[in-house]
Amino acid sequence: MEIVCRNTHFVLSGMDISQIINKYHVGKMRANVLELDPCECIYLYMKGKIMPEPEMGLPQVISSVFSEDLYIYFVYSILKGKGLIVKRDGNKFFYKKPGGEYGIPVILIKEGDLIDFSSLYVDLPAIFITVDEEKSITYFRADFIDPEGNADSDISIGNPEKLNNIYYTTNSHPEWFGQEFMGVKILNQFEANYISGELKTDEDKLYRDLIKRHFIVKSGFKYGQNFRIYSDSMENHAEFLVSLMTSEKWYKISRAIRLSTSVRKKTLIAGFIGDDLKYIYIERLRDI
Repeated sequence: MEIVCRNTHFVLSGMDISQIINKYHVGKMRANVLELDPCECIYLYMKGKIMPEPEMGLPQVISSVFSEDLYIYFVYSILKGKGLIVKRDGNKFFYKKPGGEYGIPVILIKEGDLIDFSSLYVDLPAIFITVDEEKSITYFRADFIDPEGNADSDISIGNPEKLNNIYYTTNSHPEWFGQEFMGVKILNQFEANYISGELKTDEDKLYRDLIKRHFIVKSGFKYGQNFRIYSDSMENHAEFLVSLMTSEKWYKISRAIRLSTSVRKKTLIAGFIGDDLKYIYIERLRDI
């Protein structure tokens, strides 16, 4: 029986073929040939279970069977090290415990990767794994979310007036809309645009959508994000920090999640799929 990976042939070392298949859950049988994925091949070689024909060292084995980012192999070896059964599709890994079922994929994202919202959304639900240059591992779980609050969002105000570049009113409902200042309510630009019906930016559209979802919406500037939102009352802490995304470096998304966690808030990423606003909830995991 032959063992092949990318046209490189291997022989067993100290095990027979059934032991390799049953213990390591690798390969696909085609006729009388066990075909190995490059990650499986390197893993078994590193374990001393297979040897190349003709004999060659590790750099030569890698160059002969592996043409992808080596971080893909790092992720594979991490998952295998947890005793999991692992199958791979590019940078996506499907894993299960022996006797279990395959769950959501683990997807490799490098810290400097530029991530597009629509491509991120289409992969959900998923666990994202980042292995940095020091081989430190970070996991994030991301899923669809359709957020709904129960705050009073029936907004009405008296005719707003403008002083220089500041909009204000003497009367507004509910109490959280606007900011009290010297006996009047100051409106920020999002509030003023909402009242006027002028949706000048995508952020304006996001603000309007969050209001329609019955959230109290306030600035997220001090947290480096677009908005902070409250589900019912500002007497409680804001539940979510919300950022609008088209494309972004992954390390910046990771930084936003860490900041949200440090202030006991959850991270929502909003973006457009066509004309529709969609939301992703991302949280950091200790492990999988």
